[in-house]
Amino acid sequence: MPESATSSKLALLATLEDEPGDSGTASADAPEDLASQGDKDQGDKDRGDKDRADHDRVARPKKRSGSLALNLAVLTAGLGLLVVGFVAYLFGFTSVEQFHSQHALQEQLNGPAGLAALLGKTPPEGQAVAIVQIPSLGLRQVVVEGTNSEDLENGPGLLIGCAPPGTAGTVVMAGRRSTFGAPFAHLSALSKGDQIILTGALGKFTYVVTRSEIVRPGSPLPASPTTAARLTVVTSTPGVEATSLLVVTADLVGKPVASVPLTAAAVPPVNFGLAGDGAAMTPAILWGEGVLAVLLGAWYLIRRTRRTWLVYGLTVPDVVALALLCFANVAALLPA
Repeated sequence: MPESATSSKLALLATLEDEPGDSGTASADAPEDLASQGDKDQGDKDRGDKDRADHDRVARPKKRSGSLALNLAVLTAGLGLLVVGFVAYLFGFTSVEQFHSQHALQEQLNGPAGLAALLGKTPPEGQAVAIVQIPSLGLRQVVVEGTNSEDLENGPGLLIGCAPPGTAGTVVMAGRRSTFGAPFAHLSALSKGDQIILTGALGKFTYVVTRSEIVRPGSPLPASPTTAARLTVVTSTPGVEATSLLVVTADLVGKPVASVPLTAAAVPPVNFGLAGDGAAMTPAILWGEGVLAVLLGAWYLIRRTRRTWLVYGLTVPDVVALALLCFANVAALLPA
């Protein structure tokens, strides 16, 4: 009995010792499992962040590339619109300007400073000095004093220092073949015997066309003095040969009248506006920079405010006004 009881007690104690040991092992393993699960979740999160970062790095260049392409497209479209606008100005709006200039010059002739008031005086450059009519072309224009590029924007011009209309000597008149009303656009259609009528301070005189010729670059200009009463009308040649001159010569019908001595005036070199007005370069650049500044400002406001139509409404009038000023100076740079 004692041995049996002792054996039972030893077996019971062994069982009790094993149960706490198993429980302790389970308790020790549980934190390890939780830490392993936490490490796994953190790894998944890190991999997700890395994938998103990789995606952003791949996506951003595409976005920048798309923005660059859009900006280039807008810039190209803007430059194209400026070119189209300048062509429209040159061959459309300038005719409107010349029409208003002709109206103002006609009003000048109807006032106290009419043709009769010019007798014996040297008119200021750009002032109305005569009226030219070509019946076969249906042309009637007020003629100004001077033949540089700016003078010919208002109408045909008499070469400064040439003989007055109706007198012995050569009357030289130049005009534009294209742009600013193109008064001499059809001068090449004149034939021998056609009439050109000039009305100046000394009266109304008729000239009859005798010949028409083309003067190439480097050839003597058709403005040499002569004792005959002659009219020389000059414009550029049709087509792309803008540096060549179309010259129509006409002789006075009847006897010339005596020329009234003019007040002393400096006679500049012969100028038919073939070189344009170099003084217009600086204003053209400045007004062009103004157009660019307004466009950049509009682009910035659109990106900042997203009020596209409001920005357009505020900036379009400024762009149009500045562009017209720029176009006017660029046109002055071109040969007349």
